[in-house]
Amino acid sequence: MTKTVQNMISKVRNDQHFHLLATIVLVTALLTILIGPRFLSAANIMSMAYQLPLIGFLAIGMMISELSGGINLSIVANANFNGIIIALTLRALTGGNMAEANGGLIILACLAGLAATVLIGVFNGVLIAKFNIPAILVTLGSMTLLQGVSIVITRGYTISGFPKALIALGNDSIAGIPISIIIFIAVVAGTHFLLNRSSYGEKLYMTGANQKASRFSNVQVERIIIIEYVLSACFAFFTSIVMIGQMNSVKANYAESYVLVAVLASFLGGVDPNGGFGKLSGMVLAAVILQLISTGLNLLRLDPFMITATWGGIIIIILAAREAGGFIEKKLNRKKE
Repeated sequence: MTKTVQNMISKVRNDQHFHLLATIVLVTALLTILIGPRFLSAANIMSMAYQLPLIGFLAIGMMISELSGGINLSIVANANFNGIIIALTLRALTGGNMAEANGGLIILACLAGLAATVLIGVFNGVLIAKFNIPAILVTLGSMTLLQGVSIVITRGYTISGFPKALIALGNDSIAGIPISIIIFIAVVAGTHFLLNRSSYGEKLYMTGANQKASRFSNVQVERIIIIEYVLSACFAFFTSIVMIGQMNSVKANYAESYVLVAVLASFLGGVDPNGGFGKLSGMVLAAVILQLISTGLNLLRLDPFMITATWGGIIIIILAAREAGGFIEKKLNRKKE
């Protein structure tokens, strides 16, 4: 084997995408052994395709907030609040009969929900950037606030009966392809351009890598962080649209455990929690892995609380593996020297 080939193999092995793709293959093989042929059946693959955008949107929203070294724990509460605002707006516009809403009214309701979501993003961003309050405290506070307000507004009940056109966005398909996947791909493409092809994306990564140096480079750090949390909040809006379509209802506490899943996805996807590094492609692959695991655990009929415990266990394993890998790499580098 030539040295060139050895170097190529070494690069592939060290590539993050290789590890994620290998994990997808291993997880798929393991779950197929445990569950049987139905795991790879056409019906189950289609079911996973419908569900993937939910994890994907939350994961990418979490990743964006972490690029500056922050976090957005309010993303799921924001998604639920957004759905409730859309429902209440539709009720107000239709006199209580949401199912009869036409396209124009649906757009107005979605814009109202998006406006509420953006305001929450601005609220988080201003407190973090202007007042230097730790992101984990700000977003934990806003998460609790939104949950409380949502429960008060709905009195803890579920609001259902959305128009078919809105439900179709999360529960219908075009030429056999789920509409939610089409939306997800379009949003990922736009996000890729924003993070990797725009000056804003460059400044965001720079801010995460070194805020002090960014300020010396005339980067408006506060403005960058505020926009970052607005963008993160926008992914709560997309999540809400998918949830409405899949459940035909909204509630104050839907998908609460997915905050943990979104954090897990960012760790799995290789995002640096200290900021400055994180690839969108890694997040998409991480979302696929977590969707495979989520579907597998459900097919195995594990207790929902056990599933939540599993997510926590996976986070601990990933963190331990990273630390062990870094320790081994340092040892090997010392030996080479």
